Amino acid sequence: MKISMAALSFLILAAALGSQASIIPRFHHPSDCCFSYTSRRIRCTLMEDYFETSSGCPKPGVIFTTKKGQRVCANPSDSRVQDCMIYLTLTLVPKDLGTLNLR
Repeated sequence: MKISMAALSFLILAAALGSQASIIPRFHHPSDCCFSYTSRRIRCTLMEDYFETSSGCPKPGVIFTTKKGQRVCANPSDSRVQDCMIYLTLTLVPKDLGTLNLR
């Protein structure tokens, strides 16, 4: 019984540490970083969502997700990229928002 309690304790500790790794900035997934920026013009109407890369990435970036599910890295300093981020922020309204009763 003592061995199984030790094993259970170890598993709980490993799970807790594993979940914390995603919170700590230096533990980022490489696919969530931009190593180069697209040279193409960002067309906001083709984009579905975006997020800014972590400060733990080698360079700043914005990753757009197209309506077809592709990911595109863009330069956050580019004014067109900033305009597209604003456009998406304003158009990405939660679908449940229309059902809220605001009195």
